[in-house]
Amino acid sequence: MSSTTDVLALLAQMETTRDLPLTIRELLAAEAHLMRLAAGNQISRHSVADHRLFLVDGHLYCKCQGTEYRFDSCLGLTAPRELFEEPGDPEDTLITETACLLLHIPIAVLDEAHRRALDVNMIELDDVESAFLAELYELIAANRLELPARPEVAIRIQQLTISPSVGIDELVEVIQSDGTLAGAMIHATNTARFRALREILSVRDAVLRLGFDNTRMLATNLALRQVFKATHHVTREAITNVWTESVLCSAFSYLLADHLKVLNRDRALLAGLIAGIGAVPIIHFLEKHDANPTADRVKRLVDKLRSIAGVLVINYWTLGADLVAVAEQVDHWDYCNDTPDYASLTVIARWASANHLGQPCPAAAEIPAFQQFGLQIPQPGKGLEELADSSEAFHSLRNMFEV
Repeated sequence: MSSTTDVLALLAQMETTRDLPLTIRELLAAEAHLMRLAAGNQISRHSVADHRLFLVDGHLYCKCQGTEYRFDSCLGLTAPRELFEEPGDPEDTLITETACLLLHIPIAVLDEAHRRALDVNMIELDDVESAFLAELYELIAANRLELPARPEVAIRIQQLTISPSVGIDELVEVIQSDGTLAGAMIHATNTARFRALREILSVRDAVLRLGFDNTRMLATNLALRQVFKATHHVTREAITNVWTESVLCSAFSYLLADHLKVLNRDRALLAGLIAGIGAVPIIHFLEKHDANPTADRVKRLVDKLRSIAGVLVINYWTLGADLVAVAEQVDHWDYCNDTPDYASLTVIARWASANHLGQPCPAAAEIPAFQQFGLQIPQPGKGLEELADSSEAFHSLRNMFEV
């Protein structure tokens, strides 16, 4: 027993975690870890001060201020038992009597899981909203979420194109492993934006024409663009608007990261694209269950639940905790991490996007992330001063994503 799935099964048994929503337990399982100890091993309280410790299987005893307490647990028959549950002396010690299996959960991660669960439980939901979340949880639990699986090829291309040791043959091989992506890339290379004197007929020629940087960004675009589709005219308009905002947020995130030099610009580009991804399963849900969805209904449901849905989707794609935070904070203009992160960066990028589109947004002076990154506060009606000379790059990025 060692996988995240195994830990998830244990969390479902434990009193402190079993009532958490499945998606939050999944995030918690990714941070927890199991440890096997042979008989005769010792663990002091101070050595695990940052963790909650649980006995999954085996027998041990605890020496606490001169008193011995015995613990036992049997995997599959009893729930894991918490150790060092009560406050005590840092030198209190656990001693294994038999081979034991222990579960370690970081205290900070567990506290954050309970905070997230509280946020979810405090949202007042009507029947449609409850039905949406219930269906989304069910689909994720059954691994049947109706979104593309994690965009593996696009992420692999990102990794390859930033490696100095990778040649064109390896990159072409990866792109050709996804027929849809390969065809779309050749088609995009033959559009007015990238067209050469002769028609591009192969992936190799497309990569040579585009260059590694453009190939990386175009692959990310094409992999995610397929998600933003709908058929009903109302939902189609809604999802087109989400895509437009995502493209702008992505462009601003990339340019800001490139200017500030504190975060990876390519990951910032991806962060901007997926910041509002939670809207997609909501729109798909309404399209499936409502023959005539109204624009107002779509907007209200998206505004209310896109953060929760986004966390579910990005966790489903296993894109990493840094990008989960991007979706979680998508509606929080006051978000500001202790250190610069992608969630803070996309807060600024979303402000820049809203300002560009003339949409309502708080005054820049009210957004802490500006100060965190040391950016000038834009004057009313003005854009980001730091990107004043990036107009050509901004339009180039936009055009690429609109291919």
